[in-house]
Order: sequence, then C-alpha cells, then structure tokens
Amino acid sequence: MNPGPADSAADLRRASAMIEVSRFCDAARLLAGCVAAAPDNSRAWCLLARAQLGAGRAGEALAAARRAGQLDPADDWPYRLASTALISLGRPAEAMAAALQARSLAPHFWRSHVCLAQAAAENGQPWLAAEAAAAAVAIAPAEPDVHFTMGKVALTAGDLQQARASQQAALAIDPGHAGAINELGRISLRARDASSAAGYFLRAARSSPGAGVFGRNTEVALARVAAGITVPAALVLAAAVYLPMLGPRSAGWLYLLLAVAALLVTGYAVQLVRKLPADGRRHLARMLRRRQAALAVLALACGVMITAGIAVLAVRPLPGGSTMLELPARTVLAVLVIRALLSCAGRRRARPRVQADQPGVQRTF
Repeated sequence: MNPGPADSAADLRRASAMIEVSRFCDAARLLAGCVAAAPDNSRAWCLLARAQLGAGRAGEALAAARRAGQLDPADDWPYRLASTALISLGRPAEAMAAALQARSLAPHFWRSHVCLAQAAAENGQPWLAAEAAAAAVAIAPAEPDVHFTMGKVALTAGDLQQARASQQAALAIDPGHAGAINELGRISLRARDASSAAGYFLRAARSSPGAGVFGRNTEVALARVAAGITVPAALVLAAAVYLPMLGPRSAGWLYLLLAVAALLVTGYAVQLVRKLPADGRRHLARMLRRRQAALAVLALACGVMITAGIAVLAVRPLPGGSTMLELPARTVLAVLVIRALLSCAGRRRARPRVQADQPGVQRTF
C-alpha cells in the first residue's frame, strides 16, 4: 500500500527533524523511501540532498539537488544545495554558476547571498565574496550565519580584525555557534597564538560533539604549542653545547647569558601552557605521550640542535684566519639556514579546516 499525501508529509517532517539533530544517515534512508514513493516531490529531493551533504556524500547530494532543480526550476534551494555539493567535490567554477543562479532566483533572500559568498571565496573571487556577504548582512543582520560567512570571507582576504569582529557578532547572536568558535581558532592560529586557538577548538568540539574536524584542529593547535616550546628550548641547549667553541670556556658572561635565555624560555613555555584551558593541558599531555608525537618532538629538537651546530661551525674562524668578507658571508648563510629550519618547524601538513556541515550552519543550505 503506497503512502498517502498525509503520510508523505509526516515522513518529510520526521526527516527534517532528523536533519536538525544531525541524524543525516537516518534521514537519508527515510527520504530515499519518500522519493521512491513520490518521485515528483521537489522538496523531498531537496531534503535528501541536504541529508546526503550532512552524511558527507557530496556526489549523491548533487544528483538529488539536480533532480529537485529539474522538478522546480524556479526554486533557489536546489541550486544552493548543488553549489554546496560542488564545493565539496572541488568544482568551484560550477559551484559559482549554481550560486549565481540561486541569487538570480532569490535576490532578496539572505541564504542565496551566503551561498554565493562561499562559492566566490572558493573560486578565488574575494571581491564578489565580500560583496555577497555584505548583502547578506544587510538583508538579515539578526542571522548569525551571515556574520559567520562575512568573517570567513574576511579571513580569506587576510583581514584578521574584521574576521574576528564578524565571528564575535555571530556569537553574540548564537553563543553556541560552533562554526564561529572554530573560525576564532583559525584566526588565532593565523595570528600565531596557538594556545588561544586550541582553547577555541576545544570549545567548538564541546558545542558540536559529533564534528570530528574540531578534534583534528585541536591537535594541530596543540602541535604548534609543542613546537613553540621545543624550538627555543633546543636552541638554548644547542647554544650551551656549541657556543663555547667560539670563545674561551672561561667566559663567564657567556654562561650568564645562557642562564638568562634558559629562564626566559622556561617562562615562555609556562605562559604558553597556562593559556590553555585545563582540558587542553590534559589533551597536550596525552598527545605527547603518544609514540608518534614524542618522536616528532624529538626529531624537531635534534634538527634544531644540528642546524644550530652547523651555523656555529660556519661562523667559527678557520685556522690561519679569514678574510674580512668571509665571516660575514658565512654568518648570513648560517642565519638563513636557521630561519629556514624555524619556518619549516612552524608548518604542519595537517591544517585547520572549516567545518562545512554543522548544526550552526545547516540553515544556509
């Protein structure tokens, strides 16, 4: 017996409620039955696309969104869903085309401008992204997602002050907006404040426990904290080992300078750790107890010490004396080597990522 219109409407309401609480796979299974029973229902196809996006199945979401667009070409929702799916699939030019179509169908709807801002930012058009984000804020200033999008666009453009202000505006409206909290973490990382970034990522994880990306972001930030402690500590240790080679071992001022540097590095490390929330310190301790993390820290420290040793040997006068130009040239070379090492030490292959699908941003689809 095929379900009647009332049953279909009830299933759509149930599926929509599942999506609101992030039960995307359950919603997708229910909606698959809905579209099988009523294949001409555009709203059912849109909800199926939304559920598939939440479940991380962008290809299936795109197919469902395109089917909805064929059934109701005048509706902007299928195009917004298609644009989001295309971004996830790494096809920004097509995402832009879909977002522009959505805006042309609903030029006074804030969601269509948010969709265009996201697509334009992915497509390397920051001016259009900023224009669309500003339009969304003007249309719906009470919606947290418009400020969230404005902040993402500003961060892409490198405007940290505007990015931070926009995310704080989003949180003033919705204090539990996990996306805005995550963005504040990314802003802090861009500002080289890894301890604050880790605190924001942990807070985002508490706001949205099912979003694994926040945990990964936390580990990236804590790895930066560990590197920030390891590098200066290794440099001080390397100085204690190698610098006596440049002068007489009886130079008391040299050992006094090393003691002061060691105290400064210790204070800096304490400050970094104290800025972490309590669960951040526990997480850092657990992370450093892992064999892979401990080996990475040891390798970084050894790399710093070896490079510092090479630098010291490079500036050490050769037997028989040196020309006036030789020592400055070797000194510059040593400084460049150390600078390159510290630059590499500050990078991580795993970079913080914006969560593309979370409870605080679902409405933009």
